[in-house]
Amino acid sequence: MWTDTRPAAEMPRLFERGGDLISFAGGLPDLDVLPLEAISGQLSRLVRLGGKLAFQYTTPHVAKALVPAVTDLMAREDGRATAETLVPTSGSQMGLMAVGLGLASPGETVLVQTPAYPGATAAFRTAGLDLSAVPSDRDGLDLDGLRRTVLALRADGRTARLLYCNPTHQNPTGATMPVERRKELLAVCRELDLLVIEDNPYGLLSFDGSTTTALQALDPQNVVYLGTFSKIFAPGLRCGWIAAPEHLVPALSRTTEVIALSPSALAQAALAAFHTRGGWSDLIDGYRASYRERCALMADALERELGTDGPWQWERPDGGFYIWLRHRDGVDTGRFTAAAAERGVSFVPGSHFGIGGEHADGLRLCFSHVPRGRIAEGVARLAGALAAPAAPPEGGSR
Repeated sequence: MWTDTRPAAEMPRLFERGGDLISFAGGLPDLDVLPLEAISGQLSRLVRLGGKLAFQYTTPHVAKALVPAVTDLMAREDGRATAETLVPTSGSQMGLMAVGLGLASPGETVLVQTPAYPGATAAFRTAGLDLSAVPSDRDGLDLDGLRRTVLALRADGRTARLLYCNPTHQNPTGATMPVERRKELLAVCRELDLLVIEDNPYGLLSFDGSTTTALQALDPQNVVYLGTFSKIFAPGLRCGWIAAPEHLVPALSRTTEVIALSPSALAQAALAAFHTRGGWSDLIDGYRASYRERCALMADALERELGTDGPWQWERPDGGFYIWLRHRDGVDTGRFTAAAAERGVSFVPGSHFGIGGEHADGLRLCFSHVPRGRIAEGVARLAGALAAPAAPPEGGSR
């Protein structure tokens, strides 16, 4: 039974705050961008005129009024969906659980591009699935490595039918897979009979306003797409969606209904009202500008504090929330967490993004929510921690 399977990895503590702590850990959006006065008025009108419906249970579907808001977002990356191919979720984290429980059986193997979002690996493990890492290169998933991994698993008698990836402004690396590699990847997945799970929270958050064609747009019959309003609106509403091939919708709908019984009618109505009155463009542009500025502040500070020829290497992302540092000599970054805590700064060690101890030499820094005036100070504190003698990592590699 999947319920007897404890996750092999805990979720990192992302949202701890307080005191003088400068947190580079959790991927929180910058809600200063939200037009709260306008949203307040919309919610007030919604509750006044339709509160008895908005606060009630509802049918397990994406509300008719919300479908245009979802299809608008997906179309910006050339994706497409209809009401019949959409399944509501409480954010894409619930979508990950629904995929693990609804599209696979306990003991099956899900292939995962690493370093990977730890919420995905925890969800799949909680669903009773085994994980197998797929190697990557600068452009994303290594296709020869993917073939070798799948064939080796199947030769060993293991079932491997799902491939999970986060191809645009990836968490944690910030990298984006080029369109040509996406096409090649999808061809290999058809060849190997793999269903692709595309997790896309950050796709619309490029700093220059550009977008990259979604995997779902290139092969909608072989991609299950996970979308969320958490990063382009606000996470507190806990609202997202799955866009799936039509033959998979019943299994995913049954699973999400068991998990949540009903989506939030209030959240769906609030998002639909916001989109109807003003669309997404101004809000998304505001988020892009905020993250572009914060990313530049952090990257500039890293160059000043750590240099470019020392033991730490990184690349400036062109979108998303994160900068990924790696130690050239392979030092486990969990050894620096205590020194960082003493200096009042936090980060997520790289071991959280692997599935078998790999990537322990990395660390993830999130710039999206840190006050602009404290980013340089936080990087200075971090540099001091990284220069301190490395202690044994707390609790092993995690």
